[in-house]
Amino acid sequence: MKIKILTASSPDRLNSLMEDHITQGWEPIGSHSVVVIHAQNRYSGSQHMDTTYETEYSITMRNTDLVNQE
Repeated sequence: MKIKILTASSPDRLNSLMEDHITQGWEPIGSHSVVVIHAQNRYSGSQHMDTTYETEYSITMRNTDLVNQE
């Protein structure tokens, strides 16, 4: 068995990666995770306006098909 963690900067990209891997015999283990990898506070003068977040999406995949191992 082989294990791989897929990561992407958007849910759509993660879904695309998952679909590609599923056609190659990989299957997801558990659910996906979303982590904030960068947060930036924005100000106008000394007034806090908002905070922008950069996120990373990930999921663990496994392949038990020994023929399709990378």
